[in-house]
Amino acid sequence: MPATITSTPYFQKHQLDPNPTSHIETSSLEYLHAAFLLYEYKTTYSKKEYRTLLNTYGWDKGSSEEKRALKIAENFQEFLTCPQHLAPIPVTILLRLCSLQYKPIISQLQDYPIGGLTCELVLELIEERKALLKTQKQEQEKEISIWRRTPKGDRYCQFPPQWEEDHQTGVLTQELIDGYGLLPQQILREAIADYHAKIKSQEKEQPQEETAESEVVESSMLPQLETSLTESEKAIEVNSRLKQNEQTSTSNPKEQQVVGEEVLMLVEKLKLSTSYHQIRSAIYRHLAVKDEACQQLSPEEQLRIERLLPQEVLALKTARDNGLIIDYYELETGWFQVFIADENKPVSVSKSNIIIWLQEQERLNCVTT
Repeated sequence: MPATITSTPYFQKHQLDPNPTSHIETSSLEYLHAAFLLYEYKTTYSKKEYRTLLNTYGWDKGSSEEKRALKIAENFQEFLTCPQHLAPIPVTILLRLCSLQYKPIISQLQDYPIGGLTCELVLELIEERKALLKTQKQEQEKEISIWRRTPKGDRYCQFPPQWEEDHQTGVLTQELIDGYGLLPQQILREAIADYHAKIKSQEKEQPQEETAESEVVESSMLPQLETSLTESEKAIEVNSRLKQNEQTSTSNPKEQQVVGEEVLMLVEKLKLSTSYHQIRSAIYRHLAVKDEACQQLSPEEQLRIERLLPQEVLALKTARDNGLIIDYYELETGWFQVFIADENKPVSVSKSNIIIWLQEQERLNCVTT
């Protein structure tokens, strides 16, 4: 029914703030308080005490509402001291971020200051994550490959994230790291070498007529391990030639047009970026044309973008400019692959340790000098 002059608006009738967004934020914050309280009760009291407490408050233990609240509290423990940071995000969106495919976004939310998060921004992160997962799935369907290249053209292998319900791979790896002082790269190298030897040994033990059948199964399990070194080197050589051909003046005009459009696309994304996450996401999608796009930015835009970079990235840029490191590459996980002199493979350094690591490199460099 349309409003009339004599009708009283809803917010006046109930003495409310006329801004509906403020009520959503209040609702989300109150729900977060309830979730964190519930999680604290569950992890502090015994099962019997917890059940008695819920009965006292009139909350049905085992209900779907309890499970949803505990799920949010468990996944957003990093925001325990500042739940107001998540207030602009509706509860339905918070629950969506708790899913396996969108959970990595939660850690990204910490990069924004309190008051800097909006529902629109989080939905944008979800769409970017969805697009990334779709691209990864399409690439896996075409050809599974662990090989990557640095901006300098050096080759290295990168394994996809390991999603498991029981987290077995991560748990066992962490035990080996903590208990025996092993590096993740060392553990992975030894494990794959042992598995490769096991597969090869089984092939030799099987009758010749059964080998053909088993190769079909094994090749689907370990497609990269079945590729000979010669074939891999040939593939690398072909890729190198293709890259050189793209850089020559005799390149296909249609290919040049595609590259030019991608450069313009990245330039536009960088100009519209208002956070480091948006910058990193844009560059990650258009890594091949990063240098060309940056060159087309005005000095003012370059300075504005530089101010959005976290101190870890700025420290790496300074280290590269000063010759302390050769180059660096940031992974989607937040870790850095850093290339240094006299090393034929990159060094993996976490974001939280990069400053200390660079200081140690400076000290070692001074000692060496």
